[in-house]
Amino acid sequence: MTLARRPIKIVEIDLPQCTRTYGSLPCTAVLGTTGARKCFNSRATCQSVTAFSPADMTLRFGENVSGARPANNVFPALTSVSARPGRVNLSGIDPKSTPLGQRARVTVVLQDFTWQDSILDPYRAQRVTGAAQADGIGYDPATRGTFFTRLHARWPYYLGRSLRVLTGYEGDALGSMRVAHYVITEWSGPNAAGVVTITAQDVLNLADPDKAQAPRPSQGKLAADITDTATAFTLTPATIGDEYDAAGLIAVGRELMRFTRVGDDFTVTERGVAETDVKGHSAGDVVQQALEYVNQPADAIIADLLVTFAGVSSAFIDSAAWQAEAERWLGGIVFSAIIAKPEGVATLIGELCQHGIMVYWDEIDQELKFYVNKPLEISQTYVPLTDGAQIVEGSADIEDSVEERASQILFWHGVIDPTDTVTDGKNFKRLHVAADLIGEGPDLYGESRVKEIFSRWFGTSGDDANAGILADRLLNRYRNTPRTLTCDIDRKDLASINLTTLVEVSSHLVLDDTGAALPYPMQVRYREETAGERIRIEAQTFTFDGRFGFIMLDTAPDYDAASPTEIAEGCFIVDDTLLQFPDGTGPYVLF
Repeated sequence: MTLARRPIKIVEIDLPQCTRTYGSLPCTAVLGTTGARKCFNSRATCQSVTAFSPADMTLRFGENVSGARPANNVFPALTSVSARPGRVNLSGIDPKSTPLGQRARVTVVLQDFTWQDSILDPYRAQRVTGAAQADGIGYDPATRGTFFTRLHARWPYYLGRSLRVLTGYEGDALGSMRVAHYVITEWSGPNAAGVVTITAQDVLNLADPDKAQAPRPSQGKLAADITDTATAFTLTPATIGDEYDAAGLIAVGRELMRFTRVGDDFTVTERGVAETDVKGHSAGDVVQQALEYVNQPADAIIADLLVTFAGVSSAFIDSAAWQAEAERWLGGIVFSAIIAKPEGVATLIGELCQHGIMVYWDEIDQELKFYVNKPLEISQTYVPLTDGAQIVEGSADIEDSVEERASQILFWHGVIDPTDTVTDGKNFKRLHVAADLIGEGPDLYGESRVKEIFSRWFGTSGDDANAGILADRLLNRYRNTPRTLTCDIDRKDLASINLTTLVEVSSHLVLDDTGAALPYPMQVRYREETAGERIRIEAQTFTFDGRFGFIMLDTAPDYDAASPTEIAEGCFIVDDTLLQFPDGTGPYVLF
């Protein structure tokens, strides 16, 4: 008889610990002069800030099964770990969610304990002898405070620091355990009972409007009044001009101007940019550096917003994979926008996601994923999801997601005034309507379901062709009421089913009109590890009607002479009266 191994979780937290030695150059701290005691090699206790040189100190916490001494450098203080997985808003269509979906969130509960300060304090022995204090009086660290009270006092700057949850079995090496990555967003406690609660979310939390804005707020102001014909001005306070680009775009009130700059002195090269009103402005008016993207691919814009303005590490972005996805499925579609005043980075990315783009955090791969609303790749196959094989018996449920059906896509584009609201059709010049009027008729759904998209991302001129393409893609996928399947799968299938994985469901819950099993394509938008060996997933209808084609080189053969691969991967023109190729197949749909 083989006994089942006990599942375990370990929580890791990274905190920045200085690599310098107190009082040894380049650290210029002097005991008794810069401080009454030596630092704890943390930024909050540093006495030589210019020499501070941090490296990650990793603290590990496991279940409290053997008292407060770290075994294998794991403090046994972990009480519980509860997680709420991320949920992808497929194509940004779900009105109950945000365009970026639901963020992954984990709550860690720890129990405080007394500790003699090894690991945390490089000068612990000197605290005891008194050599670390200017007065020479020693003390026993174990009698002063507790582990978490001292930790919080020394490292109060924990927001955005890495937290990882390792999942495995008793006896597993740390390196073989499954790891989920987060950043810390909250810390409470210890309370009177010694309970500490730490909350962390996925890295997209760094892009939330209260944490990251683009462009960054500017602090320069006009030093004097300027007229509606002025071509030069000076900023105040002195040297504030250094915060601005050497040349670019600025907003003063609701007027956009192009400029060059030397110090605090600005030369205006164009006024009333983007048809904004040219007028006089008063001393003290804020001069805001604007952000402008011109004919850029979506992947590049989103990466720039995340890395440059939200401080997300570029290591979390597979630039080559993002670029390949954009070139394959958004080929030829580029975006232009002027962001005149600071706006939340997540808000801006969410606007782009409404163009059929998904950006989400994969906590296992430790990567931000970039995914475009698209049909099945030619070389791609669905992952099977079948009753009795992958689907755990009695766990499945299916429902119609009526609120996610879209019979009309109203795509507003061509912004009139970049300094005004971009969430109302009154500030747009152009409108593309993609509609399924037959589906709205009394013989079918009998009602309209309208989704509006307000896009500043085709500039002030708009782009009828690409607005039409993107709107038609969304209508193609959501013109019929999508169905949502929720079920459990076995942990053995975890590796093959992730967020956005395309699956083919074969279940007694999905039948054709004769009652026979109907293989049903769906896309995974939620995945949660539950107790035991089960994984809870949620998948939604994945439907693209048509034979999708892609533009070929001029040297490509005619259909009759084309290879099966060229027919599958290319695009050929069919006779517009027959609408049929010689082999009996129908026309292509350009994607």
